[in-house]
Amino acid sequence: MTAVRLVAQESEVQGCCDTRSVLWNEICRDLAREDLARARLAVEGHEGVRLDVVLFSGRRPDRVVVREALARDADEVILADPRATPLGRLARRRLRRTSPVPVRD
Repeated sequence: MTAVRLVAQESEVQGCCDTRSVLWNEICRDLAREDLARARLAVEGHEGVRLDVVLFSGRRPDRVVVREALARDADEVILADPRATPLGRLARRRLRRTSPVPVRD
């Protein structure tokens, strides 16, 4: 089993002196790692559980989920907490409609 945490990343090609996107992206990655550290405590002792951070451009997160599910040969996609994902209501609806594997909350 693999659990992933989606992390939207802003473009860092804003200009030579603008570091806001770089800093924001790092904060988002750090928060995702903290989420996975808590998840790791919950599955401690269970062999075969992988926890990964998946970075994406912030557009079409439903496509990212489908791509990752296919790449990981997933049997199903479970959204542990739909409100805590970058998948809005429309993206979740699109994901359920287009995913080649079942999606549930």
